[in-house]
Amino acid sequence: MQLRLFEGCLDGSVDPDAWAPEPLELVVDTERDQVGVVVGRDAGTGRITLRPPEGGRVWHPSQCRRANAMDRLRARVIQQNREGRRW
Repeated sequence: MQLRLFEGCLDGSVDPDAWAPEPLELVVDTERDQVGVVVGRDAGTGRITLRPPEGGRVWHPSQCRRANAMDRLRARVIQQNREGRRW
């Protein structure tokens, strides 16, 4: 299975066939290998803003992909560990 990357072009154009993440969608920043929640998107450039699922500072990834089942599980484990729940 080939993952499609979302890349906003520097000239402001966005490939209409490219996958565009929706707000509150869980995605993976492929450069940082970090799971994030989409909290915003610039309509002009297509640049998205992510934040960690457990809260924290936002960042702007240059490339991302949809989160798969393992990524969602990883985010859930991180959240549970931060809340201090016992397994």
